[in-house]
Amino acid sequence: MAHAILGGTFDPIHRGHVECAVELRQRLGFSRLDLVPCHLPAHRNSPDSSASHRLAMARLATAGIAGVGVDDRELRREGPSYTADTLAELREVLGRDVSLTFVMGGDAFNTLQHWARWKSLFEFANVVVMERDGVACQPAAEVIAYTEPRRVDAQKITAQSSGGFARIALRPWPQSATEVRRRLQAGEPLGDWLPEAVLGYIREHRLYL
Repeated sequence: MAHAILGGTFDPIHRGHVECAVELRQRLGFSRLDLVPCHLPAHRNSPDSSASHRLAMARLATAGIAGVGVDDRELRREGPSYTADTLAELREVLGRDVSLTFVMGGDAFNTLQHWARWKSLFEFANVVVMERDGVACQPAAEVIAYTEPRRVDAQKITAQSSGGFARIALRPWPQSATEVRRRLQAGEPLGDWLPEAVLGYIREHRLYL
């Protein structure tokens, strides 16, 4: 049993998010990987669409994908979404011995020192940083000093229940939620950037106009 979570606003969820989740699960051997839409991000602007819409779109995008799902626990909590709280809850549910991994982007890793109780993330879980073209991974010196001694091969991250650190380069994807919202607002074509069910939901509910 090896569980992983990937957080974000998913505003809206796009094919890059989904492909990333599938690639991570396959390459790192997670038995399950859940996307965790946040309620109120602590370090960025509030999402454009409501929690209920973002949750519905995430569920539509992951429907039928083996081993990939959606965890709504942050949307059920009031106030800002803190990853330390989420991982503490999951650890209590999963037990001490199950491998749990939190996956974050390189841009988020660059600001990790500003996260609430950031060192406690490693008490509850392993941490994997996704590296993508165009996003320079330049964490603070204190973060480097704390994470490098914990570094392991990403392919072996599930061998431990928590405390490990790894970085993994993923295939690039062209989509970004910011650009998706801009194109929707401008009425520009999106190509295949959005899963068909998600695009249909956006049109039905007239989101991002």
